Amino acid sequence: MIATVDRPRDGSARVTRLLAGPAPPVGCAALTLAVALVGIGTPSLWLDEAATISMTTRSYGDMLRVFPHLDLVHALYYMIMKPWVAAFGTGALALRLPGALAMAAAAAGVAVIGRRCLGPAAGLAAGLAWAAGPQTSRWAQEARSYAMTAAVAVLATYLLVRALDRDEQRRWPWFAGYAPTVAVLGFLHLDGALLLAAHGVTVLLSRPKAGVWLRWLASAAVAAAPLVVLAVAAQDQKRQVKWLPRPSWDVAWTQLQFLTGDRALVAPVMALALLGVVTSVLGRASRPHPTTSLPAVALPWALVPTVLLLLVSNVTDPVFYYRYTTYCLPAVALLAGAGVAGLLTVTRRPAARTALVCAAAAALAVPSLPAHDHIRRQNSRPDDMRAAADVVRAHARPGDAIVYLAGSARWSAATYPGTFGRLRDAGMSTDPVTAANLKGRDLLPRELPPRLARADRVWVMDHRSLDPHGPVIERRERAVQSAGPWRKAGTWTYRGGWLALFERTGPYRSSR
Repeated sequence: MIATVDRPRDGSARVTRLLAGPAPPVGCAALTLAVALVGIGTPSLWLDEAATISMTTRSYGDMLRVFPHLDLVHALYYMIMKPWVAAFGTGALALRLPGALAMAAAAAGVAVIGRRCLGPAAGLAAGLAWAAGPQTSRWAQEARSYAMTAAVAVLATYLLVRALDRDEQRRWPWFAGYAPTVAVLGFLHLDGALLLAAHGVTVLLSRPKAGVWLRWLASAAVAAAPLVVLAVAAQDQKRQVKWLPRPSWDVAWTQLQFLTGDRALVAPVMALALLGVVTSVLGRASRPHPTTSLPAVALPWALVPTVLLLLVSNVTDPVFYYRYTTYCLPAVALLAGAGVAGLLTVTRRPAARTALVCAAAAALAVPSLPAHDHIRRQNSRPDDMRAAADVVRAHARPGDAIVYLAGSARWSAATYPGTFGRLRDAGMSTDPVTAANLKGRDLLPRELPPRLARADRVWVMDHRSLDPHGPVIERRERAVQSAGPWRKAGTWTYRGGWLALFERTGPYRSSR
């Protein structure tokens, strides 16, 4: 009889020890990485990722010449990625792998924060929700800084939670790590600095002693000082975000879908988040806990940066775009995990608890499958530069020239430098490295025909960002034709642009 009673207790203790150990965070990280790697190389590299390739294949000296007038807010990311690219190359898998690793690290951090603020069940559920989230995979499979911002935001929030712990005897090491972590987040993407505002609300809701307030304020000031300098220096580069839309209800709805993962996930994630907030608040009211509550951590993190960016965009030039808040996504996973943990308090019957948790898992997993499938297809990216590169590989010959109808087409070709680099860029006056930009500088249209006089074959490349009826584009097309006579040997349309190949049919005769 004693053995029969003790076995379940021993089993329960083993489960408790397991959930309190490193296995859940490590398991969530491993699952996130595994999911992120599925199809990571399937979609083509595209224009934004071409910027990463173009910048990281330059020397540090050449890179530094760009930042005074372009991409200053991405400088740290490029510097981090340069040695990685030097070691592993610019293939899709190699270039995107750091993002997948960053999202895996974020998963471990989300599980740890959830466990510390609400308990083992909430931590494990939050880590699993993060692993299964479509946006986790989307930005894990992007060679930009967004995944890294999520991981660094998780680390900064964990350090804050530890610093606010009422049982913590030595707070200064946590605050000492907190300040540089937030600064790194801001240097990875300037909008990440708004995490400080969210953390300020968290500190307010935690009602700490005056000394803790002062320590946080001092740490926040140390973190903000270099970011203010960065923001002032980047003011002259606002032209890079001239395309951002004005805030509207459509923008707000898109942001809600982004934070929850997909349109189909808005209802289940919001329902779980609401349940998590209610059960967390009620649970703490009956059993006070020395650690900051999960809603006090996650709600400001999820909402404050978005609200501030939308407010600023209404008053000044638009500065809001959904992917700029990727570092807020872990907060939503924490709230969803809290909701799953809240389901365990609804009933004490093991069978009913199991059924509720399985229903919640299905409510999150099943609607996310179409989004996961879409992310791994080519039409999830604006450009299919791999298709363009395949055309060049199949049909190009030694000595072929290429004319990019504008600098953005040349920039997009940087996605596959080994392929497009085989072609002589006949329309370029200054290469991007020398010009200290991403597009280089083009010859004037009237300067093109002499450059093409001895070319037997010339490729012409367009890009989706170009106005086909724009005067400059039309003049460049006419300049190519005037270098003929040519016959069109082929035209290939791909997602994001088109390529045309012309072959000479007679000697060039100057019109001068």
